[in-house]
Formats: sequence, C-alpha cells, structure tokens
Amino acid sequence: MKRGEFSEKAIKVIRSIENEFELFKYKTLSTTRQEIFDRCNEIRFYCCIWEYFEYAEDISQEHINACIKCGDNVIATLYQLYMDIEYLRYERWENIIELLEVLVRDQEQYGVSEKTV
Repeated sequence: MKRGEFSEKAIKVIRSIENEFELFKYKTLSTTRQEIFDRCNEIRFYCCIWEYFEYAEDISQEHINACIKCGDNVIATLYQLYMDIEYLRYERWENIIELLEVLVRDQEQYGVSEKTV
C-alpha cells in the first residue's frame, strides 16, 4: 500500500485483500504443477487485483464501501463477477475500476448490506 491518507475503511479493505491474496497464494502453491498451470488465469486475476489495491492511491470511497460488503472475499467476489460477465477485463487499472463499478451497481440492484471486515 502506498503511503498517504487512507480512511479506516480503506485500510481494512486493503489488509483484507492482502490476507486473502496470501491465503490464495499459499493454497495455490500447495497444489500440483498441472493444477497451477490450469489456474493461470485465476492466478493472474488475483495478482492484478492485489496490485491495484496495493498501489492505487485514489480508490473511491464508493468502491471501498462495496468491497467492505464482500467481507473477507473481495478478490473471490470480483473474480466471480468477472467470470459471470463476459465483457469485463482486469489487466489494466481502468478495467479494475470498471469491475468495481459493476460490483457497486450489482450491490445496489440486489441490496447487499455491509459486513464487518
């Protein structure tokens, strides 16, 4: 996480994502080489999302709030959204922002309430 002014919620989200990413890495590296190879897209997705939250300095409060509603599974929730909606991408930060916008829209549409992280 870059140094700067972050809200308490932003820090919670970033730490939650760091923990989720580390657990994902540990579980992935515990599998066979073939399973790792088969999951290369998912691995790359997790890396890109982690990198965005680790280094982006201007994450909107709306996106932070949406991530808090995901609990401890922010990346997994975003990955499922990515898999469900064909046009979404994740390779660039602009794509991740669009992915987060879709998350916000879906939460508003389906009325997801805030969870504690």
